[in-house]
Amino acid sequence: DSIRSLIAISTLASANRPSAVAQIAQRRLDQLGHLSDKVHFVQQTRESILKMTSIMGTPKGINALSSLMGQINKDSEVAGALAEQPPLRTRDSFDYDQIRGRGEGLFQSIYGRHTQRVLGNLGALYPDLAEVILVDSYGHLLAETRYLNGMETELCAIGSLVPQDVPSQLKSHCIGAGRLGATEEMVQAAIRLAKLACFKRI
Repeated sequence: DSIRSLIAISTLASANRPSAVAQIAQRRLDQLGHLSDKVHFVQQTRESILKMTSIMGTPKGINALSSLMGQINKDSEVAGALAEQPPLRTRDSFDYDQIRGRGEGLFQSIYGRHTQRVLGNLGALYPDLAEVILVDSYGHLLAETRYLNGMETELCAIGSLVPQDVPSQLKSHCIGAGRLGATEEMVQAAIRLAKLACFKRI
């Protein structure tokens, strides 16, 4: 289904394999019949890559999106429908406090009773780090749920973290996925899928 494709795409984008991102997306599109379903999947894919720039970095996100849209633009019907979609994030959409508030809400949902300790640790490294993570990474990016809900976002985060060999962060987001509704089976399946995508030449 689509979430499996999105996890694999998040993994491959993080591993900087943009051509494989386009291949996985096209395989999923070939399984979808209706134009609306195809457009929605591409929007989910673009959103997952954008969200994961907070984990893998902007350059890899640009590479993945460039490869994806190079493939998508070959289908004029899908490309035309996408061109009519408004952006989710605009200058007038939110104020700072609103963005910070929804970032704090998601952070709390993921880290639970450890929230203040984690934020304290981040702030001790550099006060701006905690603020940027809350406002920009969580508020602007990860907390947006119109295309990907919190659980789906966390499963994609697992995919994005696997190639980076950051076990502490991976563990945190595995727990976070569970707190947002993922079963242990879903979390372990996401890890297995990400590892397979890392090592399999697609």
